[in-house]
Amino acid sequence: MSKRLGRRGLAILLLVATTLFFCGCASNELATEGSPMPEKQVATYIQPVTSSSAYDTPPRFLRGYAPFFPTREATTHHWGYAVVEFNVTADGRTSDVRPILATAYSFAEKAVLAVQQWRFTPARKNGQPVVVRMRLPFTFRS
Repeated sequence: MSKRLGRRGLAILLLVATTLFFCGCASNELATEGSPMPEKQVATYIQPVTSSSAYDTPPRFLRGYAPFFPTREATTHHWGYAVVEFNVTADGRTSDVRPILATAYSFAEKAVLAVQQWRFTPARKNGQPVVVRMRLPFTFRS
């Protein structure tokens, strides 16, 4: 069991490291704290956790705001990241938002608070909306 958790943790860490490397280079349109998240940026980094056989069309990000940079980390000029998992429900809201990995609790907290307010076009299976679990990394830079 601990080996499986170790591999999963390593996989998430590699995902975050890759995101940290490419996030700044992939687009000129990057979110800044409290501003609307660019749909293209979310689409680039969001990953389904639910098997693709559970849906015909994946959820699509509609609107939401970037997380705020934690005050404590801003005063100390720390940077960090958080990876969150969440469900996109049949009505396009998010639920069961949970941090998976973060450099500090405050980064995870801000990411969770932001994602709780996001809206999506729900995933569909045979034309009917279905719940899908998603994962998204966030990079915080001051």
